[in-house]
Amino acid sequence: MRTIIFTEARNALSTLIEKVSKEKEPIVIVGSKGRKDVVLMAKEDYDNLLEHPHILKKTEWIKSIKKGVKELDSRKGVQKSLVEILK
Repeated sequence: MRTIIFTEARNALSTLIEKVSKEKEPIVIVGSKGRKDVVLMAKEDYDNLLEHPHILKKTEWIKSIKKGVKELDSRKGVQKSLVEILK
């Protein structure tokens, strides 16, 4: 994970936002003058990070996901698009 100091991040914010969005690689912004360090990351990655613990609490989802992965690994599963699944 790339690290950058606050002043550099402030001066290059637009470029950093584009880079993080495109490359999906968070950037640590090191605080200065009493500021705490922060992480700049894509919103999609942030949403996934928040959703992950929620999914792990759903044991039936975990079982279903593991079953699906096992079926795909053994070439017995059928890959479907999201549209097919939601029908």
